[in-house]
Amino acid sequence: MEKQHYIPYNARTMKKKQWITLLGFAISILLLYLSLKDIRLHDIWETLKRADPRYAFLPLLFILGGVSGASYRWARVAGTNVHFHETFTGLLIGLFINNVLPARIGELARGYVLSRKKGFTFTYAFSTVLVDRFFDLTGLLLLTFFFFPKQQLPHRISQGIYLVIGLAIVCVVGILVLSRERFASHLSSRLMKVEKSFLTRFAKTILGIQENLKRVTSPLLILLCVAISFSTWFCMSLALYMVILALGVKIDFVYVPFVCALLNMGITIPSSPGYIGLYQFLLVYLLSLFGVPKYEAFAVSVLFHASWYIPYTIIGFLLLLREHLKIRDIQRLNEPATG
Repeated sequence: MEKQHYIPYNARTMKKKQWITLLGFAISILLLYLSLKDIRLHDIWETLKRADPRYAFLPLLFILGGVSGASYRWARVAGTNVHFHETFTGLLIGLFINNVLPARIGELARGYVLSRKKGFTFTYAFSTVLVDRFFDLTGLLLLTFFFFPKQQLPHRISQGIYLVIGLAIVCVVGILVLSRERFASHLSSRLMKVEKSFLTRFAKTILGIQENLKRVTSPLLILLCVAISFSTWFCMSLALYMVILALGVKIDFVYVPFVCALLNMGITIPSSPGYIGLYQFLLVYLLSLFGVPKYEAFAVSVLFHASWYIPYTIIGFLLLLREHLKIRDIQRLNEPATG
């Protein structure tokens, strides 16, 4: 009988992550091709050339407002001894990591930065990120609900959007279930008995989330976080609208928050770092639902993408240097524990 050769767990996991990374790049290339299909590059260039310089810096102001709101919300979620400048630093470093590295480990980076600055355990710091993302998703759902253009969409597209919203609501309900102390403790104790390191880490994360949710059960604090989340995404919608105005693209503002909400829910699909390709495809498709020509929608996607990608990357990198952090250390957070 031939000897069976076993691949170590870590090697198997790393190989799987490499395949996921390659899949993300392949998806990005395919979606970028589909975004550009049947478009003349000359038309895109002409649309970009007519950009009104009066609107040049307005998107940046609204993007800064959105990032500031998100940082303030995370500080409130993380605890009274966590300050705005600390979460602002962590958030921008996380956004920078998502822009330049595969595997979307920016959320891990956020937890890592906060744990270093405040002396928290990484598990606890990362759990504050997950709770903060829960409120983030709530803001997107509210934006979609308030600006849903039911009469403007084909029936099949409306059904697909309802499915996406339904899945997002399931995630929200899942978080609320985890907020029940007895359930969270019972589930985590069961998972810790299984001899799998990733389940043990998941169990610890559940307890961390539950601990955070206990602290934010105040109705006023919950309403504040939800209101901030809605305002944050509304700011991003205004930034998108400023880009649309700058390029002279014709679309009513009432549709823009809906487009912005679906765009940001859609970028959870695997893609290359910085959502290149995926971002263009989603924005071109969503704007086309409201009569925007494909070449104009692509020009909007390029300019809007650049309006946050460039400042996030530059500021995040400078903050990374200021905090004396190494990208290699952040990458290790995504590696399976040994032993």
